[in-house]
Amino acid sequence: MRVSTRSALPRDGFGRTAGEWDGLGLSRTAGQLVQELDAILSERRVACVYQPIVDLETGAVVAYEALARGPRGSPLEHPEPLFEASRRAGRMAELDWLCRSTAALGAVDGGLRAPWSLFMNVEPEALYKPVPQELRK
Repeated sequence: MRVSTRSALPRDGFGRTAGEWDGLGLSRTAGQLVQELDAILSERRVACVYQPIVDLETGAVVAYEALARGPRGSPLEHPEPLFEASRRAGRMAELDWLCRSTAALGAVDGGLRAPWSLFMNVEPEALYKPVPQELRK
């Protein structure tokens, strides 16, 4: 007798089972997540937190790393489900550019100047994509 280890559970529009989304802290349907992602992108509701990078010898802050977050209280608040949903929806480049522009504008608005640097993560699949028209304003 052969036993399959593959799940027979139904998969949603993102190819995940309900249990896989629950593992990310999500309990919504794919359609609800797409709607949430659409709203986040169209309303530019991405925020950044800035993690200091310190010189281990002196303890001095030498740079900051920008870390993207979805809207507080949203099922896509945390980076893993936010980026996974955008990847599954084929909107990774759009989210990535929104995160980069939010990070840069937030750093400038927060007074980040030389000698400090700003580090941003960039998704490889978005690296060579042009800036979306709506972010050029």
